Amino acid sequence: MLGNNVMIYGYLFNDSYSVADGIINLQVDYPNGTWQAVFRTLSTGTLPAQPPAFQFLYLYPCSESGAPKNSFRRGETAYFNVTFRNNNSTKITYYTTLTCFDSTNSVLDSSYVSASLNANTIASWRIPFYGIKEKANTGRAIVYANIFSKLPKNGGTALALEASATFNITSTTSLMTPPSQGPTQQAQTPGTFATNFTIPKFQYQGNYTIYTTSRYKGLTATARTWIMMRTADVNHDNRVNVLDLIIVASNIGKTGSPGWIPSDLNRDGKVNVLDLIIVSIWIGWVSP
Repeated sequence: MLGNNVMIYGYLFNDSYSVADGIINLQVDYPNGTWQAVFRTLSTGTLPAQPPAFQFLYLYPCSESGAPKNSFRRGETAYFNVTFRNNNSTKITYYTTLTCFDSTNSVLDSSYVSASLNANTIASWRIPFYGIKEKANTGRAIVYANIFSKLPKNGGTALALEASATFNITSTTSLMTPPSQGPTQQAQTPGTFATNFTIPKFQYQGNYTIYTTSRYKGLTATARTWIMMRTADVNHDNRVNVLDLIIVASNIGKTGSPGWIPSDLNRDGKVNVLDLIIVSIWIGWVSP
């Protein structure tokens, strides 16, 4: 359900051999398919020996004018300075992405820009971010920046190692010096990758599509799957109210396979008071 932890875990193989120095490119799309929830670059163990085509130089939160800033109010537009260099000998088209998570590891939102960069040239973007919702959790948040050849959904792979920076979501603002680049997340077991996050309750219900890509020794691998993020909206009208409570109550006592009808909200194969409690908790939810 929305609000629960989501774990994404996988393996990378080359000719049946586990790849312990690979890079996994991750994109998670909202159910409407028109916007992206998450972009990440993950390692399957040690970082590749070959240097990436692009290199991050700076990543820090800032004001609209570009002054370093470490705190943003709920509902305020945040800005992030992203500066990087094309170390390659040719002009390259790229996609620079940002994904933010709040203090509870809940997804705030993602954004991206696309352009081309000449060889051995530096680019700098001040990217607005509108994802600090009124319902976002206050406290220390984190932003991840990535550069892809195309979006992973379209088969793109990483042109740079992931960078990260922290900022605060509060009711006040203050200035800060630019934070240093954060490390790429390391997998627990060589040849595997893993990450976890929460899709907050105020987001969309439905199927979230997960895209992964990897390029290793000239070969590109792609995969796609999805995860259903539900609410207690049993009549599928994009809100939870007394109508959903009535539907669940009318099915009390029915049994079947887990999740056999929408009223079996906890998917234990039976509709009972526990399902009514779940609806009561969700009362008032409305889809964005």
